[in-house]
This record gives sequence, structure tokens and C-alpha cells, in this order.
Amino acid sequence: MQIDPWGSSAYQDYARLRTEFGIAPFGQPEWSAFRDPHPLFRRNVVFGHRDFERVADAVKGHDPWSVMTGFMPSGDLHLGHKMVLEQVIAHQREGADLHLALADFEAMAARGFTAEKAHRIALDQYVHNALALGLQPERAEFYFQTRRTRVQALAHRFAEKVNWSQLAALYGFTGSTSMAHALAPLIQAADILHPQTDAEGPRPILVPVGVDQDPHIRLTRDIASDWRLLSVQEHKEGGLAIYVKPDEGVKALLDLAESVLRDLGYGETKRNEGYKEVRVRAGGKNDLRRIDLALARAEAKSAGGLGLVRPSATFHRFQTGLTGGKMSSSKPETSIYLTEDPKTAEKKLKASVTGGKQTAEEQRRLGAEPDKCPVYELYLYHLAKDDSHLAEVHDTCKSGARLCGGCKGEAATLLLSWMKAHKEKRDQVAHLVPSIVSAN
Repeated sequence: MQIDPWGSSAYQDYARLRTEFGIAPFGQPEWSAFRDPHPLFRRNVVFGHRDFERVADAVKGHDPWSVMTGFMPSGDLHLGHKMVLEQVIAHQREGADLHLALADFEAMAARGFTAEKAHRIALDQYVHNALALGLQPERAEFYFQTRRTRVQALAHRFAEKVNWSQLAALYGFTGSTSMAHALAPLIQAADILHPQTDAEGPRPILVPVGVDQDPHIRLTRDIASDWRLLSVQEHKEGGLAIYVKPDEGVKALLDLAESVLRDLGYGETKRNEGYKEVRVRAGGKNDLRRIDLALARAEAKSAGGLGLVRPSATFHRFQTGLTGGKMSSSKPETSIYLTEDPKTAEKKLKASVTGGKQTAEEQRRLGAEPDKCPVYELYLYHLAKDDSHLAEVHDTCKSGARLCGGCKGEAATLLLSWMKAHKEKRDQVAHLVPSIVSAN
């Protein structure tokens, strides 16, 4: 099974994706870390994660953490994109600082856009709509990939330890793949990891994505590990062991590891220079994550390393397009755009496929299938006022008490009301758009 970040597959078999790619389930044990869990979490729209425990540690401990995401400016913002922005904004309310890449390099490499077209779309659609949705600019930064030289420099450095075979295995690249396209994943890895190189230093980074972006997450996590000088692992004889990865400067790095353990309050350590290791009587994933973060900060501060913590990720379900399949910016009939004419949006919604039966009589008798219905997904992801409203839509649909025409009518009323309010908010924040993108 191959996941293509630039493809159109919807990947509806989420259980298979978790099994084949090692994605952990995301549920109440994970989202309970937040003071005010977003409906996307409670409703299982965010269905999986990698290493979210690092983020939960920071949230519970009131420690610094960041959210990084990116948007390729390839077209108008639709409801599927809105879902990601709302998750990012919810994390900002929980204390995260935000880093948002406007992926103009990727738009030029993968879509053939000019820089001018990519920038125009990015400002009007992604920046403007994010502000209207409630993103607070004080603790967020937008930047263009092509203007951030430290991202480009980091990508070039990462390329030292990534080979073509690795990229081909992850992305299915072939001999006809352009080098600009092949470079895009390294730029994305630098996007994800570069916040840890600022003055605040190494810290947990959460990347909310659709599952189609998981190859980028796996590549970036591997890159972060490859550039570490010290590695902490569970030891087969119990406890934890810190290993020195390079063959030079071993004594100094072992000294650093012991110093970190003392500062964290761990007791007796056992040092073996022949194995380039320091062992400590500590156990469990909590201790491992705590030590790993402290080691990363020590590497970055005093050992001359990058000290990169492997990024965490959450994965959300795709929103089904109005015609079935994946909602796509390049297929207007599948999508509802945040800035399109409300009457056009209403017309597309009312023409949408559903999970209903062929006749009203049959639907009243047998019920419909809300879990296969794009209109029900509009309620699930965007329109249901609260969880009890969502349950009422689901249950009356499934029982046959709710017919598709009336359901679409209610959805259209809610959607048009939201679109009107969103336009008013866009008008209110329009003056902020020209100055919010970082100059470098």
C-alpha cells in the first residue's frame, strides 16, 4: 500500500492504515490532555497519531510546545482545509505557538505555478481565512518557503543523510521525477523541524495532517533521529541507556549525558565507555521522553548538535466530496469553498450524493446510511451545533425518520448562515493580511 501526498485517493480504510503504517489510535486518553477538547477530537475526526504523548506531556506540564503545518496554495480554501485550520486554532488556545508554512516552493514544483500566483492564493485564501476563523496573529507566524533561507539551508543539510532509494520507497519516485519535486519533501522536513532551531530551542512539535501526508512525517522523524548525537532507549536488562552515536568526542558526550541525568534528579548511573553508553535506573516511556527532550536541549546548547526532537503528528479523516471520493480544490463540484457565492454553495450541496435510499417510502421503511453520506459529514465536521444535535441527525437518518431533502435543506440553512458570518469576519480582518506574513 502506497500513500501519495500529491494524489487524489481518499484512503477510507483507516483501520488498515493504522495497522500497515503503525499509526496509533487517537481517542479520549489522548485528547483529555486538553482543557477544552475540540469537537474534531470528540467526534473521532482526528483518528490517529504518532508520538502524541510528547505533546500531552508539555500540555499537562505547561511547558513550551509548537504546532507546525503547511498549506500548498493550489486553489481556493474549501471545507476540508477549514477543518485543519480549526484544529490548529484550537491548539493555539491550549497554549501552542503556531508556525504556518505557505508552501509556494511545493506549488511551483508539484503544480507548475508561478511564484506570483502561489503568493496571491496564499494571502487571499489561507492567511485571510485563517484570521477570520479566529487565529491570533500574536502567537503565530506565516512564512513563504522560498523566502525563509534557514529552511532552505536546513533542507540542504538534511539531504546529506537522505538518499534516492529512501525517497523512492516512501513516495514512489521514479527516474522521471523532477529534482524540484524530489526536493519538496526535504523542504517540508525543514519546515517541520526548523522551529526547534530558534531561541526557544528543542521542544515538542505537533503536525496536524491528513493521512496522505504521513510519508512526510515518517521521513522527518527519521531525519530528526539521524541528526542526534545521543540516543536514549530502553535497555534489555531493564532501565534506560543513553548511547553516543558518533565515534568522536565520546567522553565529552558521556559526560554531558551524566550531567543531564543529574540535573533531572536521577540517581546512580553506570557508565561503559567501551559500549559508549550510560545506564540509569529509570523506566517507562515517560522517563524516556523526559530524558530525550533534556538531551536534545543539551546537544543544541553545548554539544554543537542540532538536538532535534522527533515531531509528533495527528491524522484526520478526509472529508468526502459532494460527488463522493475526496474533496479537492481542483474539482469545484466536489467542494464548498469558504469564499464562493452562497447560492452556488447551496446548489452544490442540494445536488450532493447521499447515503439515502432511492425512494422516500423505502427510506422510511429501511432507513438510510449516514456514515456513507457526504451531507452527514457536513454536520459531523462543521454544521452540528453540538453533539446532541449531531446524534439527532445521525439517529433520525438511520431510522428513516429523516429524509434527504429535508436534511439537505437544514444543512443549507446552517451553511449559508455560517458563510455570511464568515464573510463579515473576513471584512473585519482584511487590513491585517498584507503585513502578517514574515519577511524572511
